[in-house]
Formats: sequence, C-alpha cells, structure tokens
Amino acid sequence: MKIRCPDCQQQITLPQNVVVGDIIECENCGTELEVVRLNPPEVRIVEEEK
Repeated sequence: MKIRCPDCQQQITLPQNVVVGDIIECENCGTELEVVRLNPPEVRIVEEEK
C-alpha cells in the first residue's frame, strides 16, 4: 500500500504487516505518522504532547 505524507507529500510505502494504530516515519521528512485506517489507507501526523 502506498500513501502520501500529509506534511511533505512524498509517497510512502506502508509495511506489509501494518495495523491501525502503528506509528511510521516518513523517509523523506522524518514526520511521525499514525495509521488511522487501512482501506483506504489513511495516516495523520502525530502531534507531540506538550
């Protein structure tokens, strides 16, 4: 599965065994992304807690 990073728009390939709730990192910009849905694939930027 491929998605676009919501931060830099770079295409990312999701790992084969990814599940909802997993945190992945954009290889281009380093933004942490949480998988929120698999079909269709959707991610959101992980906001750092202050």
